[in-house]
Amino acid sequence: MKFKNYLLIILLTSSSIFYAQIGINTTNPQGVFNIDAGKDNPATGTPTVAQQANDMNVTATGNVGIGLTTPTNKLHVNATDPLRLQGTTVGVTTTDRLMVLDATGVVKTIGTLSSLSIPNPAIFRLDTTQNNFLTAQPSGGSQVVPMSVVKNSIPGLTYNTTTSTITFPAGTYQMTFVYEAIHNSTGCTISSYFIDFPLNATTQRVHNTSSHLQGSLSVHGNTITYATTLPAGKTWQIQLGRGQSGNCSGAGMDLVGVSTQLLVFRIGD
Repeated sequence: MKFKNYLLIILLTSSSIFYAQIGINTTNPQGVFNIDAGKDNPATGTPTVAQQANDMNVTATGNVGIGLTTPTNKLHVNATDPLRLQGTTVGVTTTDRLMVLDATGVVKTIGTLSSLSIPNPAIFRLDTTQNNFLTAQPSGGSQVVPMSVVKNSIPGLTYNTTTSTITFPAGTYQMTFVYEAIHNSTGCTISSYFIDFPLNATTQRVHNTSSHLQGSLSVHGNTITYATTLPAGKTWQIQLGRGQSGNCSGAGMDLVGVSTQLLVFRIGD
């Protein structure tokens, strides 16, 4: 008979444990498990917003609220600067998705930097003036421009400084070659240059022609811009060529250092 009484007590106790609401620092739990860290919740009724600010509550549906007792999501945090993540690692801009908040504060993801066409830049610069540049080149000839890397934030893009050769990851690019030059030859009043920009498995020649004064004051500069789509592993050597529509030739042309640059923007897949 005593055994039956003990069994009945155990069952009743277990039932109360399994189905009771648990409150820590409160006799008025607002869910299955409610911690009132400030010990300021009322004995009956619903805590105020200020009282809930130091609460953590688990509802019967499994939602967890921090800073409020009525969470609407699996984890619902109500606080000033509610989230801090420490120890995160660097992501991959071409594959990792961006995290955003909707109008109600719910965390969601959107596309990658690549799919959103947010530009990643790479900047190259001619550090030293190249004297008598293109002297040995006839119209249609080109010469390597020995640039250095100022900045490269394009994942997968590499640069060989020995050969002035860029290796590209797949993507769509905008490329702008900025140059400044001096040509002192007699009769040099129209300068013409070109860039053979990379395009898939081939190149596309883009010319730039400008008029200027003759002689020592014939400082001329301009930009040549092109947009292109490239496959993975495409290589391209930075070169500037002598165009066919100018009247400047022979010695005397200097490609000015620092002022001459190449800007490369990866603008998407």
